[in-house]
Amino acid sequence: MSISFSRCIFVPVSIGWFLSIVLFIRKNRRKRSSLSALNMKTQVLKIEPSKKTEDIRKVAQLLEQGGIAAIPTETVYGLAARVHPDTLRRLDAVKKRQDGKRYTLHIGDKADLGRYVPRPGAPMRKLTELGWPGPITAIFELDKKSLEHQEHKLGKETTRILYLDGTIGIRCPDFPESSEILKAAFVPIVAPSANPGSQPPAISASQVLDYFDGEIEIIVDGGNDACRYKKSSTVVKYGAEGLEILREGVYGREDIQKMATVRILFVCTGNTCRSPMAEGLCKKILSDKIGCSIDSLANFGYIIESAGVAALEGLAASQEAEVICRQYGISISGHRSRSLNLQKISESDYIFVMSPAHFHACIAMSGGSNRSLYMLDPENEVPDPIGRGLEVYQKCAEQMESAIKERIDEIL
Repeated sequence: MSISFSRCIFVPVSIGWFLSIVLFIRKNRRKRSSLSALNMKTQVLKIEPSKKTEDIRKVAQLLEQGGIAAIPTETVYGLAARVHPDTLRRLDAVKKRQDGKRYTLHIGDKADLGRYVPRPGAPMRKLTELGWPGPITAIFELDKKSLEHQEHKLGKETTRILYLDGTIGIRCPDFPESSEILKAAFVPIVAPSANPGSQPPAISASQVLDYFDGEIEIIVDGGNDACRYKKSSTVVKYGAEGLEILREGVYGREDIQKMATVRILFVCTGNTCRSPMAEGLCKKILSDKIGCSIDSLANFGYIIESAGVAALEGLAASQEAEVICRQYGISISGHRSRSLNLQKISESDYIFVMSPAHFHACIAMSGGSNRSLYMLDPENEVPDPIGRGLEVYQKCAEQMESAIKERIDEIL
């Protein structure tokens, strides 16, 4: 069919007038969307054993599609939402928070930590291993290389949201149904406390409904088992200043310090030469690696000690051991020998011995367990230098220094 241009009527339209129409349409769409949200029917879902798989998948799919679901934890209820700009803007509006305020990532399994933090560091690995699932929010600092790795894996947008200022906060809640929902969702999920503005966090499904009826899609009712602590999680950060408690919650400072402290023990025979030198060398190597003083190692979550399988209590380090350590800028003048016992073995995360004889002595003392037991030098025994002069002590120190550097890299 041909078109006759002579019959067409052209109406002059200015660009400004056209843009006004577009803005009017968009504004009314937002109004309709807002009205739709206000008229939303909030479902209260009690997950029953007979329909557990179906209900878990239903909530997970809702989250994947950009919906908001209130889920119970062991502390308070959280508003679960996917990590996406549009969804988080809606979450901000529901919670009446300022745009751009960061949220904590929630994971359903502590094994998922490695997906978001490639190298958590030994103290935070220990803390999350002991404290997750549970009421701890852990904040990690990532270096530039790790951030680039995460951007390649997760995408720029998700990385920008999750790793604001190069840090990420992660929580692994201890509530079975919520853990299953988080594991079932194929997108990263945040879940800030379920409360608007300055209101206290909700600790029951009915309280969530009072706060957000008609504003969110689903409330998962955890029943009487939900929110057993009825207070927020403890927020812990590990970074340039070491271990910091940003907010005390269920756990106090002393609890966190105990769970996060990594204990390294060096074992020889008499605890007057090899193991005291190893203890001093390790403190120096580790503090240099972390970038802190030897005296502040405990603040960074490390306690380093030594003991002997046949030690007499209270003896000073040998003169030769003190001389060699001074050459490394280390003082062991205050060292006093300690006898190895079962308590020291059970408290230690890493036990490094000098010889197979020490290895077997530790196993015998611990009742057959070698869970945390290692040869310091996997290739060679570290020979006893006692009574053999400074040259032998020097070679002993060099062998231990090389082995300790490798071990520290493995631990970190």
